[in-house]
Amino acid sequence: MAYPPLPYRVKDPDAAIALMRDYPFAHVLTAHCGLRATRVPVLVDVKDGRPFQLRSHFDARNPQAQDLDGARVLVAYSGPAAYVSPNWRADKSKGGTYDYQEVQVRGVARVVQDLSFFMQIIDDLSTLIEPQHKEVADYPVWRTPMSPPGHIERQVSLVTTFFVDIDEVETTFKLHQNFPEADRRAVADHLLRSNRDEARAIANAIRGQVEKAARPPD
Repeated sequence: MAYPPLPYRVKDPDAAIALMRDYPFAHVLTAHCGLRATRVPVLVDVKDGRPFQLRSHFDARNPQAQDLDGARVLVAYSGPAAYVSPNWRADKSKGGTYDYQEVQVRGVARVVQDLSFFMQIIDDLSTLIEPQHKEVADYPVWRTPMSPPGHIERQVSLVTTFFVDIDEVETTFKLHQNFPEADRRAVADHLLRSNRDEARAIANAIRGQVEKAARPPD
């Protein structure tokens, strides 16, 4: 049995990259020190149009940071998600569910205890994330040179910085693909009325897929 079901699988690397950059605050899961998960911002690096490496850091006190070099990791990026009530479909006979978008990345962690590597991670994270909050920003994007002298250097011993060599990227967009078009449009219409940003994001994703499927082939 295929899982995730084939209709939910997304093979387009651009879709995976976009979600990973829009939602960089990911769960990093490991088993080398017992099953553990930590949520941290994780950068994705791209080569030839595909994800090839992740970069991040743990608090050095985190048990996951111990013996991390060479450990296998699973990094789960959670995109928008929304509950769907049966009452929102044209056919109300089937139960409720959640629609969602996610990317799971599997690979091997490599520890790099290096000041320049750490500074690059911080600067790249600021460059990626701060523009997402530009409506509340009073200053330019924060960069490490803006910190007090010696501050960044003192932080290096307090963190464990690492990259992940990617083995597999699995992208799942569950957007009611297994329901008739009338149900999908009805669900999207209801979700668009929501005050929740992620519910409206799912609605627009459903609508986008429905409209794409309805267009005649080139």
